[in-house]
Amino acid sequence: MFSRVTRLAGGASRMPVIKSPYFASSGIRTLTSASTSNASASPFTLNQESSFGDKKDTSIKLQPTKLRDGKKNEKVVLWKLYGTFHKHNTLASLVAVVEDLDFLEKNQHLSYNEKVLYYMQLPHHTKLHITAGQLGFRKSQRSEYEAGFQVASKMFKTIEEKNLIGPNDKIELIMTDYGKGREAFQAALIGKEGQHVKPHIVRVSDATKLRFGGPRPKKLRRL
Repeated sequence: MFSRVTRLAGGASRMPVIKSPYFASSGIRTLTSASTSNASASPFTLNQESSFGDKKDTSIKLQPTKLRDGKKNEKVVLWKLYGTFHKHNTLASLVAVVEDLDFLEKNQHLSYNEKVLYYMQLPHHTKLHITAGQLGFRKSQRSEYEAGFQVASKMFKTIEEKNLIGPNDKIELIMTDYGKGREAFQAALIGKEGQHVKPHIVRVSDATKLRFGGPRPKKLRRL
């Protein structure tokens, strides 16, 4: 492999290129056409001398790319407040429905139907999530009225402290299941705890799944 030498025009000799995983892994440079005795005669060198003696820089120069600042041109069009009231726990989540203001400009290749689907199913981003377990309630205590009231109070207080809701923002309240925490959540919303959130609510809906037929239900949990 090392004995074969290629003769170039003008009598210059060039060693063959050696490609071996051993040389690549050990950090040893492989022999290339640039390592010849007559560098000016080799057509593979990056810097070639002209007939006048000056050097031409034929290396590739990369153009600087414009870096983005990372900020997205988005706005919140709606807030969704989810309240899940199981028989054994109470959960509350605040979700922001976000619209990309540059969506049409960046996706001109999409069809009309695909653009309509985007605006009908805008992205949802969870901002807050609070459960009764996070507030120190354990086991059967999580299903009690007090646990649901504390979850609602903590949610409303955090929204006010972080100033998440703007003066013109709208909130949709979505409730699920019929545990004891449901009444507690409503009481906190109507009371002084929810006076900052209540004026922004424009819709209240129930997302509880109704059982109709189907398989035998799971055995009732005993505490």
